[in-house]
Parts: sequence; structure tokens; C-alpha cells
Amino acid sequence: MSHTPSELAPSTAGDSNSPAFLKAVTQMGRGRSVHTSRAIYNHQGVKLLEGGVQIDETLYDRLVSHRLAQPLDESLGSDPAVTGRVLREACEAAMARWPFFALMGSQGRVRSMLLQAIEVIPLPRPVAFHLTLMRETRPPLFEHSILMAILCAHLVREGGAPIHDMTTAASAGLLHDLGMLHIDAELLDADNRLSGDERRPLYVHPVTSSMLIARFHEYPKQVARAILEHHERLDGSGYPRGLSGDAISPLGRLLSLCVVVTAMFDGERQYPEQRVSLLLRTGPRRYDPTLVPSIHRLLRALPPVEEDVGVTVADSVERLQVLADLLTRWHDAAATAALALDAAGQAVLTAVADQAETLQRVMREAGVTPEQLALLTQGTASDATLRAELWVLTRELDWHLRSGANQLRRRWRAGVGARPFPPAVAAWLKELEALVTTG
Repeated sequence: MSHTPSELAPSTAGDSNSPAFLKAVTQMGRGRSVHTSRAIYNHQGVKLLEGGVQIDETLYDRLVSHRLAQPLDESLGSDPAVTGRVLREACEAAMARWPFFALMGSQGRVRSMLLQAIEVIPLPRPVAFHLTLMRETRPPLFEHSILMAILCAHLVREGGAPIHDMTTAASAGLLHDLGMLHIDAELLDADNRLSGDERRPLYVHPVTSSMLIARFHEYPKQVARAILEHHERLDGSGYPRGLSGDAISPLGRLLSLCVVVTAMFDGERQYPEQRVSLLLRTGPRRYDPTLVPSIHRLLRALPPVEEDVGVTVADSVERLQVLADLLTRWHDAAATAALALDAAGQAVLTAVADQAETLQRVMREAGVTPEQLALLTQGTASDATLRAELWVLTRELDWHLRSGANQLRRRWRAGVGARPFPPAVAAWLKELEALVTTG
């Protein structure tokens, strides 16, 4: 089932007055200057704060209890704020940290063009304030946004586009997750434990981000649209609208690929390049095939990884066998249960069974079969490269299974409603949730 942005968004989506945003703003006031750039009024015209007032946590209750006349971000400032120069320096630091991203700007002229394209991204005051808030309160999200800007600009440049188009793509990449600032940080920390309606704010954040950016004429309309689409997938497995194929804009398809690539470089995951390679091999129908070769070229240009994962081949094989068995039973449970359901339930479970079958085929091609796994344990214990590849494969298959379970819950809620899952499907979900994530 597809939805329009207005159907998906909460009542305050796209508005900078959400409680989570207010909380982050007032907390930022603890350690740096956050002030009103002009007077703030409620929707009845009553002045709540004068211009020039310092914002801190003591003002949270006053602001959150009123419906404001204007979005709050249009009335706030913070010094020092994120500027084009700050973005450039953050990009240079990210490229120094990650060899994968350094390759995108390894040459003098190319590097200069890429950094310039990002430095000139338009930053209206409310957008600059959002980025400043992100940098100060959620540094990993800010770094992710910087990596997105770099990769988006690089892929567009590789396609032969001029610097103006590089800036447009970099803008979409940089700003795609502003809506995450309107989700309580504690909710994000609890993501792995959330289910049902608790996940809804996560699934609507593309809508919020798009609405925040659509206010500003400095950005082409294609930027707001691409931001709305950055979690859509070519095979229809994404969100918030479940779009597929050509229904996703070209810039939206670029963002969709860049989001999953940059997510591998979140600062905590090991072997990010190997994860990217496996991700693209196990989801070939999800991402734009005209863009994927550029990622593979970068991966091939990297030196081999020398460090050891510290996990034996036997341990990884055992884990893969458990996950592969879960995948088989996921497909069988969905396909069997679909036969006893009405059209709406059948549509959801049939789609899920088809995706499980596709993942099974991809896993077979990657060597995840009982016969192949048995062979891997014979005389390969000292192969560090194989240990690394298997280590990554177990974690990515684990991720695919949990991602599929979350997608199943979303589709079931949208297509079927509050009706419980068939017993076999519910049992499978419970078994997956009980499986300890190992990385």
C-alpha cells in the first residue's frame, strides 16, 4: 500500500516545533549560545519570547506547551553555526579518515571540484541551524550526512555532470536526514528493540526531512523529492511509499544507493568496504545498475585488508547455517500461511515469500549452501581473507533477515491492520528476535 506524505506524516511533520526537536534545541543551550533571532509568538498572536533571548532547558515547557505561529527553526540562531567552510573541513576530515572516500578526491582538480561543490551548498538560516544542532547533539548523524554529500557529488561527477548538478546532489545527500532531529534520540537508541507503532517515527522521517527542505526555494524541487525517496528501493521493498523502478526519481535512486553504502561507515562497523561489496552482491535488484559499477571501481582500488577478524571459519559457518535455516523457514512459513488468508494478507505474505526466495538464491550464489559450508571447514582455518569474508557474510545475512522482518511488520500493518500474524509467521518472528545479534 502506498501513501502520500500527508498520510504518513504525524500532525507536526515538516514543522520545526516537534517535542524532540525542542528538547534537542534546549539541551544544546547548555554548552553553547542558542538564541532567538526574533520574537516568538504562539498561533493566537501572544508573544512568548523576545528576540535575543538565550535558549536553555528552562524554556522547554513554555515552548512545547504552545502551538507556535512560525516554525521554531526560523526564529533561532546559534554561534558558531555550520557554514560552507565548515562543511568543506568536515569533508576533508572524513576523507582523511576513510580511504574509500579519499579515493573520490584523490586528484588535485577532482578533489577541488568535489569540495567546492559541497562548500557552495545553499544554507538558509533554518537549514544551517538544523545542521548545527545535528553536529552538536548527534555527531554520528552529522558525519553520515557529510559522507552522503561526498558520495552523491562523486557519483554525479562520474556521470559527467557539471559542478552545479554536483551541488544539487550533494545538497540532497547532506540534508536527507534532517527529519531524524525530530525523533527522540532515546527512541533511536532503542531501535533494535522497537516493534509495531513504535517504529512509525523512523519510517516517516523521509517525509519530515522532505517537508523541511521543500520550504526553501534555494533547492530545486528534485531535492525535496529525492529526500522523500531516499529509503525507497527499485524492487519496491523500501519506504515510506513502497515505490519501485521508474517511479523513483533519478536523484532518489542515487540517494537510495548512497544511503546504504555510507551506512557501512558508521564508525562502529568493522570491515565497511567488505560489507558494501556484499551488500551490492546480495541486493542486485534494489539499486540503480547504472550507479553500482562506480562503487565497485572504488572498492577494487582499495588495498587488501590485513587485520584478522578473530573469528574462526567454523564459528562463522555454524552461524551461517543457523541463519540459512531461518531464511528457509521464513520463506516456507510465509508461503504456506498465505494460502489460508484473504487477498490482503496473501498479497503481503506472497511478496515477503518472493523476497525470501530471492535472498535464498543470492545466498546460494555466494556459497551459502550446506555442501559449500561443509567444504569451507576443511583446511581453511588459516585463511585470513576467508575468515573476514565469512565474518561479514554472517552479519549481513543477519541484517537482511531482521530488515525483512521489519518490512513484513510494516506491510502487514498497512495492508491488513491489527489482525495478528498467522501462527507460523508469528513463531518465526519470535525465533528471529530471540537470536542474539553478533555484530
